[in-house]
Amino acid sequence: MANPEHLKILKQGVKAWNKWRKGNPRIKPDLSNADLHGAKLGRMNLSGANLRGIDLCEAKLGHSNLSHTDLHKADLHEADLHEAELNEANLCQADLHDAILHKADLHYANLRKAGLRMANLFNANLWDASLRSANLSDAEIFDADLSLADGEGADLSFATLVCTKFRSAHLTNADLRWSGLIKADLTGAELTGAKLYGSARDDWIIDDVKCRYVYWDEKGEQRSPKDRDLEPGEFERLYAALPTIEYIFEHGMSPIDPLIMDRVVQAIREKRPEFDIKIDSINARGLAPSIKFTVQQEEHKKPALQQVQKEYEIKLKQLESERDRYYQLLARALDAPKEVKLINAGPGAIVATDGSTINIQQHIHNALELQKTISAESEESESFTKIAKKTALDIIGGAIKDIAKGQVKEAAKQIVELGKDLGPIIAKTAAYTFFSSMVG
Repeated sequence: MANPEHLKILKQGVKAWNKWRKGNPRIKPDLSNADLHGAKLGRMNLSGANLRGIDLCEAKLGHSNLSHTDLHKADLHEADLHEAELNEANLCQADLHDAILHKADLHYANLRKAGLRMANLFNANLWDASLRSANLSDAEIFDADLSLADGEGADLSFATLVCTKFRSAHLTNADLRWSGLIKADLTGAELTGAKLYGSARDDWIIDDVKCRYVYWDEKGEQRSPKDRDLEPGEFERLYAALPTIEYIFEHGMSPIDPLIMDRVVQAIREKRPEFDIKIDSINARGLAPSIKFTVQQEEHKKPALQQVQKEYEIKLKQLESERDRYYQLLARALDAPKEVKLINAGPGAIVATDGSTINIQQHIHNALELQKTISAESEESESFTKIAKKTALDIIGGAIKDIAKGQVKEAAKQIVELGKDLGPIIAKTAAYTFFSSMVG
């Protein structure tokens, strides 16, 4: 149980507590099992303290020093720990779901079996941290450093891992299904037994990866390769880039064909989800205009192309009698100001707006810029009178996940609605203007 004297000093405020700590460097504070739900403890020196089982749910701990603390089974869900020092802290089995850990320092931290579901770990330092069997599903781990981290058996499903470093990380048996690994650096990582179905892996770096087998099926049960181990370097050769297929329009591409192909992709994804097919790029020039698609595995290329051909023919027949009317509707849409001309599914897809061409990575960059702007604003700012800072960050995080899945227009709508609540803080930025132009 917590030491009553230590609790008494703590309740006197940050200045009194930090002064006491400075004058008594050899005393190890004991606040174990204390109820500090919602407490304002920002910039407080709690280093080395016994905080086992403490209730810090919704507490404000931004910029606090929690290094070397014992937070075993602590309740930190929805706590604000932005830029907190948590290096070498014991967070084993701690509850950190929905916590804000933006720029937090967690290097060497013990996060075994910790609950980090939907946590915000933007730009966090998790270097050499232990994440064994931790739950990081739906977490927002943008531009974070997990180099040398031990993530064996960790649940990273649906996590957004854009630009995150996993150099020499241990990810054996990790669940990475539906995660966004765009531009993630996995150089030297151990990936044996990882589940990768549905992951967005555009421009990921997998040099010197150690991997004997992985699971590409939705349930994570079918070993690949089935009856042997991958040779050294084979994983890189097979998956450095997603396999692509190309559909060539031998008689020319009409203005409506890319839109038809967007519906073709949706139909195939419903019938054959294991393909995880996405539009990669569109080439409308030359004698042989074409559309390229990506699929999950090399062996999916042939059946996926056959499915594209089949579904395209079906769509053409369905549109045959109405083709002229659709041309007219398309022409009218193209003439409308600030109208989104075409959105194709997939993290590597091309999106055309107002005559300019951009890709998904550029969308993510703009969304991250908005997230940085919101994160830098004080919680006490008038910007957050209509909507809480954490809620705003959650909305941006959700939008980034949608972008990584190719749901660009849906993400733009979320961001525009958020701008109505936050006002000038983001509404005057170039990134916000970019998204608002897509909605009209």
